[in-house]
Amino acid sequence: MRFHFPLEGLLHVRSLLEDQARDRLEQCMMRIGALEHSLAEAHEWSEKTARIRSSKKRLPATELQFIEAVLRQTETAIGQCLQQKQQEEERARVLRAAYLLARRDRKTVSTIRDNALRQYEIEQSRRLQSEMDEVFLGKLLHQHNRVRLAPTEASAEENQ
Repeated sequence: MRFHFPLEGLLHVRSLLEDQARDRLEQCMMRIGALEHSLAEAHEWSEKTARIRSSKKRLPATELQFIEAVLRQTETAIGQCLQQKQQEEERARVLRAAYLLARRDRKTVSTIRDNALRQYEIEQSRRLQSEMDEVFLGKLLHQHNRVRLAPTEASAEENQ
């Protein structure tokens, strides 16, 4: 008889939910990583542009205006990027909590399954031992009866 866990479907569903929650969290973490990369590039660009502006080399007024405009746009982009990053980090916090809950739920059902499997294996071992005991006792009883009947059969042959 094979092991059958009645909640196998629930365990499968819980595993799928855990996988989905983990995937959503990983995607959010990748977006945060991409935003951090964009922020690093924007800061680097801003620093380079600021260095050009503050260099001792005299620049034409139009170039200075262009550099100032680029710096303003970069700072605005950095602000927006930081805001998006904060939103994604909050989303990641919520997704992490959802993932941990889904993981806990799956582990609970998995533990129930493991306990049921262990109990099944114990029962199977007991059944097997019981069957082996019955076979052994049957052989012992058969041997005992043969020993008891052997003198009776010998005397019956002598009487003939």
